Amino acid sequence: MADLRLTDVGKTYPGGVTAVTGANIEIADAEFIVLVGPSGCGKSTILRMIAGLETVTNGTVEIGGRVVNDLEPGDRDIAMVFQNYALYPHMSVRKNMEYGLKNQGMPRPEIDKRITQAAATLQIEKFLDRKPRQLSGGQRQRVAMGRAIVREPSVFLFDEPLSNLDAKLRTQLRAELKDLHQRLDATFVFVTHDQVEAMSLADRIVIMSEGRIEQIGTPMELYERPASIFVAEFVGAPPMNVFSLTSDAGHAFAQMGPAAPPEAKAIGIRPEALRVDPSGPKAKVALVEALGAETLIHLRLGEDRFVLRSAYGHSFVEGGDIGLTCEPEAVTFFGADDRALEPAARQTSVA
Repeated sequence: MADLRLTDVGKTYPGGVTAVTGANIEIADAEFIVLVGPSGCGKSTILRMIAGLETVTNGTVEIGGRVVNDLEPGDRDIAMVFQNYALYPHMSVRKNMEYGLKNQGMPRPEIDKRITQAAATLQIEKFLDRKPRQLSGGQRQRVAMGRAIVREPSVFLFDEPLSNLDAKLRTQLRAELKDLHQRLDATFVFVTHDQVEAMSLADRIVIMSEGRIEQIGTPMELYERPASIFVAEFVGAPPMNVFSLTSDAGHAFAQMGPAAPPEAKAIGIRPEALRVDPSGPKAKVALVEALGAETLIHLRLGEDRFVLRSAYGHSFVEGGDIGLTCEPEAVTFFGADDRALEPAARQTSVA
């Protein structure tokens, strides 16, 4: 397997449309990295530049210490799994999986060995003689993954491979992908727009916005220490509550946490960091969503609307008032540039 490095990578299309700017990512051997962000943020463009399906306008892409900018996709020792499976409909599952190996001139015994192993790994042995049209969406995606596995590449690239599946099947295949990564001990680069998918799969996540990398970190690093308002509101379901410090809620919660740095303009609090406190500032209950194991309480304080997550929902009445407090250590401050700031107390102690 191999490590992967992107250094100042950018992509500008004819006409001056910039898709990616200054991307710097270092991916360790056998790491599971997920690129996540809204549609059009550049994540799939990065994946395609790694694969060689898009040219690199500037910067370098290295796989296993080798610069691959000018190499054809077939010479990069990668395998890619697409959103739409990209299977040959007239071929059986077996022939789809062996197609690339036959083109390489691999001996038949080795081809059969690899297909048998991959089929067993993905539990598709009984489908080898069927055509893709005879399979479900989840089975077809397993075949697409099997076709990648038999190549035994240095890097596996996944471009939103689960987005065409229903919610139950996506959850099942997420678990199977995580298990597959551990068994193959391979480098995985996975693109998705689904932050839940990213959080559940990744060793580290690369969050992108408008062609730039916002933050790179483990799922919990991004959740607990977002580098910007964009990350704070993108990671988490429901996302972090963010208020202007001059608003009613912002002013109230800023009094409960650590001292705000002088340049702070906004404050962020996760829904689960809010607590009911009869002596705290009062908020109006606008909506109660009972979701079984938890309850989401939608609140209003002045012009601010926000969410409290609770394991107890029976005591909340829509239209009623509740007092609030928050966990001081869970407060995040943001500056005028929307970037996160250290609390003033922590700045002082560090100095």
